[in-house]
Amino acid sequence: MENVLTIAGSDSLAGGGIEADLKTFEELNVFGLSALTSVASITPAGVNLSQIPPTVIGQQLDSILGQLPVHFAKTGLLGSQAALMMVCDKLQATKLKLVVDPVLVFKEGETQLHTTYIDAMTHNLLPLGYVTTPNLDEARQLSGLATITTKDQMREAALRIQAFGCPNVVIKGGSRLAGDVALDYLRAGDQDYWFTGPKINRQTTDGAGCTFSAAITAELANGQSLPAAVAAAKTFVRLGITHGVAISATLGSVWQGASRQEETK
Repeated sequence: MENVLTIAGSDSLAGGGIEADLKTFEELNVFGLSALTSVASITPAGVNLSQIPPTVIGQQLDSILGQLPVHFAKTGLLGSQAALMMVCDKLQATKLKLVVDPVLVFKEGETQLHTTYIDAMTHNLLPLGYVTTPNLDEARQLSGLATITTKDQMREAALRIQAFGCPNVVIKGGSRLAGDVALDYLRAGDQDYWFTGPKINRQTTDGAGCTFSAAITAELANGQSLPAAVAAAKTFVRLGITHGVAISATLGSVWQGASRQEETK
């Protein structure tokens, strides 16, 4: 069994963040390790984010990387430039395969990250990544495009993001694109892959992005190719949304155990 590391923030509602990552790892038969970067308390009024000091993030990573073999990892919400640079410093000497989930915004509310944070992500973190998994808004911010509403624009955004040094890019169209189809795009090297499925009319989407990137990481650790890992992750998240946990009329969490429930039917 592979050890798989997540470096991310805590989600008080447990649909996303480090909680989602660890639950996803468990469901997909890898051993989850974690380094906590921040604590997000999500309320109807918005997101309150408390940062973990960079030195403490570094201590967690030293503890993990100094004692256990880790070949696969993912990053989620890092939350500050100092945290991001600490993570880069600890990971750049490793040979692990890194999935970068470039969390810049929450569905539940806005978090304001300075332009220098995005610059640090594109010039320091993305070059360490094997694959990055932005949603449409994150892809827009990383690529510099004014808008992403078409397949051609998704492809252009991926090409621009690849230029930062990350060889593979997954852009999640999901429910954000117009129409009835949930569309995701993988640019793997110089190859294009499109993944489609009907949109789900459910509000239980908190944690969908975290779960998606965690599932890709776990499937890679289990020996899947990147296109196969993306396809499996899309199915995993779709089931999680379909069987998600409602919090209110407008908010709910992905349930990472849904695929197991399907298997027992």
